[in-house]
Amino acid sequence: MLGEYLKFNDVVFPRPTSNSMQSKTIENVTQSEAGDDLVTVVRSSKKSWSFSFDLSSRTKDVLEALCKAEYTMMYFMGQTYKVRVRDFQSKLVDGSEWLTTTEGLFTCSVKVTEY
Repeated sequence: MLGEYLKFNDVVFPRPTSNSMQSKTIENVTQSEAGDDLVTVVRSSKKSWSFSFDLSSRTKDVLEALCKAEYTMMYFMGQTYKVRVRDFQSKLVDGSEWLTTTEGLFTCSVKVTEY
């Protein structure tokens, strides 16, 4: 289970250091002449996530590239979703630039929205 916890386009990512999920109903609301709300539900339960990771430089580059794609397939906790990955941020972990096996370790975060 741990090895298949989170994948983007068949690339397995480590377990996030933090994640949160939000579910939102998308609706159009107009008012009638009498002032009543006329609600049309466009989509119920549209999900979005925020993930933070501790990543090597190579995996950081993969995550950053996902943010440029129109959409990505995400496998998360047993479910597959078509998503957009956006709002990439990274910060070099202090002292990790001295590692010889990677070009630094990074704390990275992204926002993921169901397509």
